[in-house]
Amino acid sequence: MSQQMIHLLYGALAPWLALSLLVLGRNPHLSRTRITGSLLLAFFLLRVPVEGWSSFSWIRVLESNPSFTLTGLLAVALLQRVSEKKIFRSIDWNAAWAFGALAAFLLYPMGLGLSSHDPYSWGWGIWIPFLIAVAAAIMLLFGNRFGIILIVPLFGSMLHLQESANLWDALIDPFYGGISLIAVMLIIIRFFRKRSPSVSSPQ
Repeated sequence: MSQQMIHLLYGALAPWLALSLLVLGRNPHLSRTRITGSLLLAFFLLRVPVEGWSSFSWIRVLESNPSFTLTGLLAVALLQRVSEKKIFRSIDWNAAWAFGALAAFLLYPMGLGLSSHDPYSWGWGIWIPFLIAVAAAIMLLFGNRFGIILIVPLFGSMLHLQESANLWDALIDPFYGGISLIAVMLIIIRFFRKRSPSVSSPQ
C-alpha cells in the first residue's frame, strides 16, 4: 500500500467516526442492525458526490490532517456509544478539553496574526515529544485515561500516517482546538454557577 493511500485512509477515519456518531443519534438503546447500518451509511455518505467531488474530498479541503488526538477521542466516543459502557469519565474528557484548549492557545495566535512567535517550529524538535510523553505518563500515573490518547500522536507521527510530519498536526487540529475552547468555557461557567451562592427570596 502506497504512503498516499495510507494518508487518505487515515484522513477519512475522523470524518467517518464523527459522521457515524451523528447518524447513530441519541437513542440510548441501539440494536446491532442499527449500529451496522449507521456505520455503513456514514461510509457511503462520505462518498456522495457534491459539485463533482465526494463529501470526503470537501472535508479534506477544510482539514487534510485530522489530529490523532481528535481521531482517538472520536473513537472512544463511538465505542462508548455502541457498547453503552463508560470508557471515559468526566475527568478524562475534561483533561482532553483542557489539553486541546491549551494547545490551541499556544499554536493558533500566530496564525491569526495575534503573535509574532512561531510555536509551530517547535513541532520539528525533540522537546514537544518529550513533554507530551511526560504529560501522558503523569496522567496515567494519576489514573487519567486521556493519557492513553495522548500517546497515540507520538506513535502515529513515527509511523507517518499523516501527510504532515510536524508533531503539532498530530496533536491538534482546528476542529479539536475549537471544540476544546468551547468545552473549557462551558466547564468554567458551570464551575462558577456551582460556586455562586443561591439568592434567597426576600421575605
